Amino acid sequence: MDFQNILEEIKKRLDIVDVISDYIDLKKSGQYFKALCPFHSEKTPSFTVSPARQIFHCFGCGKGGDIFTFIMEYEKISFIEAVSILATKAGLDLNKIDKYRTLTSSSKEKLYKIYEESLNFYINQLEKSEKAKTYLKERGINEEMSNMFSLGYAPKDRDSLYKYLKSKGFEDATIKISGLVTYGDSPHDFFRDRLIIPIHNLSGKVVAFGGRLIENSDNLPKYINSSESPIFKKGETVYGLYHAKKAIKHKGYACIVEGYFDVIVCHKFRFRNTVAPLGTSLTNQHLKKIKMLTNKILLVFDGDEAGITATEKALSSMLGENFFVKIVILPEGEDPASILQKKGEKFYRTLISKALSPVDFFLNWIPKKNLTEKVQSFLNIISNLKDSIYVEELLKELNEKTGINEMILREELKKIIYAKKQPADFRERKITLITKNSLLKEEELILRILLSYPDKSDEIFKNLDIEDIEDNITKEIFRKIKELYQQENFSIHKLLNVLNDDEKSFVSRLIISAEIDEETVHQNLKDCFKKIYLKKIDKKIKDVSKSGDKKLLKELIEKRKEIIRSIT
Repeated sequence: MDFQNILEEIKKRLDIVDVISDYIDLKKSGQYFKALCPFHSEKTPSFTVSPARQIFHCFGCGKGGDIFTFIMEYEKISFIEAVSILATKAGLDLNKIDKYRTLTSSSKEKLYKIYEESLNFYINQLEKSEKAKTYLKERGINEEMSNMFSLGYAPKDRDSLYKYLKSKGFEDATIKISGLVTYGDSPHDFFRDRLIIPIHNLSGKVVAFGGRLIENSDNLPKYINSSESPIFKKGETVYGLYHAKKAIKHKGYACIVEGYFDVIVCHKFRFRNTVAPLGTSLTNQHLKKIKMLTNKILLVFDGDEAGITATEKALSSMLGENFFVKIVILPEGEDPASILQKKGEKFYRTLISKALSPVDFFLNWIPKKNLTEKVQSFLNIISNLKDSIYVEELLKELNEKTGINEMILREELKKIIYAKKQPADFRERKITLITKNSLLKEEELILRILLSYPDKSDEIFKNLDIEDIEDNITKEIFRKIKELYQQENFSIHKLLNVLNDDEKSFVSRLIISAEIDEETVHQNLKDCFKKIYLKKIDKKIKDVSKSGDKKLLKELIEKRKEIIRSIT
């Protein structure tokens, strides 16, 4: 099977709506599916997916293409890596395809493989360790959850993983980049005598590990994570998001807790929309990943001073990113895992049902601030909100619970917003950019028709000289279509396989926005050809007029009249 056939086979087996739905929340809208774009911030959905044509396009930021383009953009990976991910989804074993092997040698692909192999090793070791299995039972983690989250164990031995990876043919250079082995006087494993918690990206690939000491020590940290690498950024990765994404979309909100075991135990008790940051404060990158699935969050943090501080900070970030937020403050000294195991699912649901609004949290839980300071802090946070209805709700609630006149609250909020001098909206800037770079209408219309009605190829290529096309992107797209057409190999799928990113984005926009009545196609083409021919002859007339060649000028004018007569 050659490479182009691999791409075609993947596209045959996978539907673009199913693939993208694993990452963002698509909603049916007529013949299309729509969502908030995962590639830029927006309030109104402009990200559009066409199941009929198996393409996507965002009319806000301009990104577009097929399933390969989406995975590349979303995961920030190479084309070959995207092919590998989608081939796995499609059930294709690329290792059995000789011609493909030479294409999968990128550093990221090697890291994915070394982490996959290391996970196999750690899972195997867990089966052999009674101590590790006993620890899991004590933490309330049963075999089902252990298997679901692929938990493992790193033995005490100094270099057992290193020897295993070498036996599997991995080179020292790759092992070193992975961070799983430390190179000093001699190689030794980074994780030793720790429970291993794999960290997955949204595609389900393992990109890092967390390690938890089984026997606490004053000299060693309780938790450690893999070092950052080309496939792992701690401040961008949300633990459990791969396992929780379907439940988040189903329930309509994400529940954010603080730790690995909180996530796993919550999933055990059927709270499967639960995720956690990786031992760090919530970052905007974490929130962007979550926002691709939902804009509603239930924040569940500890009730101690550190937990309240973390909640305030997280709330500020979430409201700044336009999330609808509720907060659950747990009894001091407790976490979701301990409460669920001590008091059960029903008690935990009761806690959730009493979740606080952001206003309640600021007024009742923020320490060492008088009312004025609390209100000022809260107004400062909601000044970043772009959802005016949500702002209205929060202001009314603040008025009801503080007694402060709503007009005064509004005026104070206006002052804060004015002082921040927020920049112009992204969409307005983008529209200006698109208008500035808009293409000639006739060129765009012919390309729209060709993409919508490939059977018009003969007529189009007979009457259109590609060299007359002024826009370089359009010219190159026409060239690639003509080449496929001459090979009797033209289809939208095959065209997308040979286009670059800019060309894919342009083509996806034309296809999704093309609404051309078949009855008017022939007349539209005639009109477009006439305009292109006339523009070409008019340019020549203008040039000849400057040269003073009256005879040639007369010939060109006559030719212009003939063109008009021949097309009408």
